[in-house]
Amino acid sequence: MNQPDSISAVFDAFGGISDEEWLQVLVSSVHIPEIQGVTMPAFPPDDLQREIHGHHGEISIHEAHVFFREIKAYCAYAGRPVRAETMLLDFGCGWGRIARLFMKDIRPANLYGAEITDRFLMAARRANPALNFLSSELVPPLFLTSESFDLITSWSVFSHLDEFLAGHWVREFHRLLKPGGMLVMTTQSRRFIAFCAEQRLKRASGIRLEHPWHEVCADSFIDEARANAEFEAGRFLHAASSKPPQPQSHYGEAIIPRNYIIKGWGGLFRLIEYLDNPVRLPQVLIVMQKIG
Repeated sequence: MNQPDSISAVFDAFGGISDEEWLQVLVSSVHIPEIQGVTMPAFPPDDLQREIHGHHGEISIHEAHVFFREIKAYCAYAGRPVRAETMLLDFGCGWGRIARLFMKDIRPANLYGAEITDRFLMAARRANPALNFLSSELVPPLFLTSESFDLITSWSVFSHLDEFLAGHWVREFHRLLKPGGMLVMTTQSRRFIAFCAEQRLKRASGIRLEHPWHEVCADSFIDEARANAEFEAGRFLHAASSKPPQPQSHYGEAIIPRNYIIKGWGGLFRLIEYLDNPVRLPQVLIVMQKIG
């Protein structure tokens, strides 16, 4: 997709197919670079994909497609369906897999991704030069015009940011969204407290944990009873290996309760859904609509 006349080739070729057919096209593109005469976006190295979300290739596409389907369904429910002219920003885009899912529905000029890690940002740009990938700092703002987006998505970012950064970014999203615009993001569920305890138990039993992230989990929310009590009280939960003022202290494992969202961000957004259903998604789905 390096030629100027090919920028909209994916949108033009696949815009009329169903979401399920589109999933099959994307899965095929993992191994087949050209489909129906269209050069598909490339994929970064498997190791880089695994570094970001623990898996790669077809599994990563399937996971992204589940999120994609939920986003489209809730946007339609809220009266803001995804259209060709929709302006979308994927925050914490990694190598660009979520934005890629929308290439059949939204014109490429309207698809943006923002990423703080330079290596991931470069990988996104190399793999899919048709889309707009922007560099982000740790804290806002993004150098984008106010009220310029219809939809902002963020997969597994607010499952890591602390209360300080989460609040600043939600307010930035409010600035960037048009009136009635949609914000769809994920966080960890209350079940994650028990998951961390399970990792500690495995480690104490001499069982080797499956992934380095599981080691991080084992060191998170060590006081299980206190964490559950804080969740019940509607408090923002965050565990990090570093302490302030180190920048790494802002990044760790986060759980945002429903009541926190209503109390903390209810003046900016209407909460449409707080879905904690592991059958549908591995994380909690938060759907909000800008007030005004």
